[in-house]
Amino acid sequence: MEGKRDNHHIFTRRVLDKELCDKLVQSASLTIGCNVLITDETSHVLSSNDPSREGTLHEASIEVIRTKQKAYHNSAAAMRLAGTMPGMTIPLFMGNDVIGTIGITGSPQEISRYAALIQQFAQIFMSFQSQQQTSAQLDYRKQTLIREIVTFEKRIRNPEDVHALAYEVGVDLNIPRVAILVKNGQDTENTITEEEKSLASEHVKDIITKYFSDTQDFICPQNDSEYAVLACLPDGIQDSSMEQVINTCQEMEQELLQAGHGVLIGIGSMATSLEGLRLSYENAAFVLRILQAKIREATCLSIADLMLEKLAANLPEDVCEEAANTLFRTILQAPNYDEIITIIECWCRLRFQFTKTAEALHIHKSTLVYRFRRIQELYGLDLYDFDRVVALYLLDIRRKLK
Repeated sequence: MEGKRDNHHIFTRRVLDKELCDKLVQSASLTIGCNVLITDETSHVLSSNDPSREGTLHEASIEVIRTKQKAYHNSAAAMRLAGTMPGMTIPLFMGNDVIGTIGITGSPQEISRYAALIQQFAQIFMSFQSQQQTSAQLDYRKQTLIREIVTFEKRIRNPEDVHALAYEVGVDLNIPRVAILVKNGQDTENTITEEEKSLASEHVKDIITKYFSDTQDFICPQNDSEYAVLACLPDGIQDSSMEQVINTCQEMEQELLQAGHGVLIGIGSMATSLEGLRLSYENAAFVLRILQAKIREATCLSIADLMLEKLAANLPEDVCEEAANTLFRTILQAPNYDEIITIIECWCRLRFQFTKTAEALHIHKSTLVYRFRRIQELYGLDLYDFDRVVALYLLDIRRKLK
C-alpha cells in the first residue's frame, strides 16, 4: 500500500541530516543488495532508493518507534500498513531516544543477517555526524567570541556580555593572556587540493593543541589556513611568562616546519583586560603582516621584536611624504634602490656593526667600504648619519606595508 504525502513532517524537528541519510542508504543498498529507506522520528521517509517514496508515511515505523524494537513485516502485514513493503524495520537511536528507522526490503531469512550490521553502520554514521555538528557549532561560538574581542570598545559594548559569551565556551577572560596567530602558508599553493588543505589544517590544529594544552588555552580556527590562540600566561603577569610563551611558539614552529607546514606565527602583547586582549590580537595580526611582507627573515616573531616596524606603520602620511620628497627623493628613485635598502636594513638590524653587516651581506669588508662611499657620492647619504639612515629605514618599512 503506498503512503500518502504528508506535509506534517516538514514542520517536525529534523535530527537526521538528509545528505547523510542519502549516503547511508546508498552504501547500505550496495552492501547488502536490498532496497533501503530511512525515516525520521515522525515515520516519514527521509531517504530511499526510490525517490518517489521520500516524504511519504512509512506506517510500519510508527510501532517500531513506539516500542523501540525492530519488527518484521510479511506480505500480509505490509498490505495493511501504509507505505510499507515486506521486510524489516529497525529503530535508530541517539542515546536512549529513537530518532528514526531503517527499512530493509526482503524476506526475513534474507535480511536478518544484515540487520545488526546495518544498524551499527547507521549508528556510526550518526555518531560521526553528531561529532561534526558539535565541533562546527563550538568553532562558530569561538569565532563569535574572537570577533567580540577584536571589535571590543568599552564605551559601546558591555564587558560583562563578552565575559558571559566566553564562559559559555569555558574561557575565563580574567586570566592574563597573550594572543597568537598561526597561519599555514600551504593555502597559497595552487597544486594543493581541498582535501589535502583540510587534512593539513587539522594536522596544524593537532600540533597547536599539543603545545597549548592548558584547559584555559583557547584555540579557534579563523579559516582553513589560520588559527587564533588566546594562551593563558603560565606564571601570570611576569616577564618570564612571555618568555615561556615565545619559547613554546618557537618549539611549535620547529615541529610544524618538520611536518612540512610552512607556517608563520605572530605573537601579540601581554593582556590583562578585554581592551588589552584586543590590542594583543591586533599586535599578533601586525606581526603576521610583517612576516608575510618578508620585511623580516623569520617565520615566528613577537610584537616586542617589531616595535620599530610598528612605529613606522603608524607614521603620519604627510610626514612620510615630506621626508620622501625633501630628503630621499634621489635615492628612492635610484635604479639600484633594492640593493641600497638591503644594505641599510642589515646595517640597522645589526646595530651599525660594520663587520657583521659585511658578513650578513656575504661580501668582503673592503667591498662594503666601497658601497658606503658610492652611496654617499651618488645620493648624498652618509650611512653613519644615524638620524637619516633610521628615517629612510622607517620610510621603507611603511612603503612595504602599504
